[in-house]
Order: sequence, then C-alpha cells, then structure tokens
Amino acid sequence: MPALFRMKLDLATAEGNEGIMRATERDWLRDGFGPDARFRSFVAEVAERPVGMVTFSEIYMTALGGPIFSIQDLYVEPGRRRLGAGRALLAAVAAAALERGIPLIELAVMDVNPARKFYRRLGFRHLEECLTYAIGGEPMLALALPAGREA
Repeated sequence: MPALFRMKLDLATAEGNEGIMRATERDWLRDGFGPDARFRSFVAEVAERPVGMVTFSEIYMTALGGPIFSIQDLYVEPGRRRLGAGRALLAAVAAAALERGIPLIELAVMDVNPARKFYRRLGFRHLEECLTYAIGGEPMLALALPAGREA
C-alpha cells in the first residue's frame, strides 16, 4: 500500500495537482481493498519492486444499461517507461473488463499529456465531441444553496 500511494503522490506532483490531493494512504486502504472496495488497482513490478500502477472504478452508463471502467490513474516511474509496464497495466484492466462483461474503458487525459500518443497506439480514441466539465468548491456551494441564502 505505501508504494501504491507513493506513486499516486508522484503522479499528482508530475501533473501539478499535489495541492488538491485530499486522499490519504488510509483512504486508499479503506476504499481500494476488501469486499466494499470503491476502486481497484494493479501494480507493475520489476524484481519484486513496484514501478507502476493503474487505478480504476466502475461507473454506470445509462445509455449502455450497465457499467464501464473508468481509469483514474496510470503511472509508471520515469526511469521505467517505454519498457512495457504501462501497456501491461492497461492490458490487465482490459482483461478485467472482459471478465466482467464490461464493454468500454474510459480514460480522461490532460491535453498536454505526452502519453496521449501511447493511448492511441493501444486503441484508445479521443472522443472529440465530448468535453469534461467539473464543479467544486465555492461554485458548487453556490449552486447547491437556495437562491438568496448564504452559508
């Protein structure tokens, strides 16, 4: 678990998102393992040392009438990239999807991520007609509050 969470922190730092990391190793232990796990993960190892990880979870797609897998994190240590670990991690997710009868895996990627070419080579396609929107913090609070009422 410590190695898995360390890689998440490394990924957040590499993406410039370390300031928004709220999850703790304890959260990951609670939510990523056991019968009520909210996400799953696979770890790539070299000589029994973790060098990469992928995390994913199910989301329900109303149009499909069933779940898909959504990948949240894919990370391989910089010195271990281009050696097949990333492909092996994504292949493990694809195999888990097939095993469960899940027809689709989604992956959100920052537009500046150089790994986009890698994903395309594996068969992932950019859905140009889809844009991701998110709301949180003060804007979400303002939206949730009835008109004219302050927190």
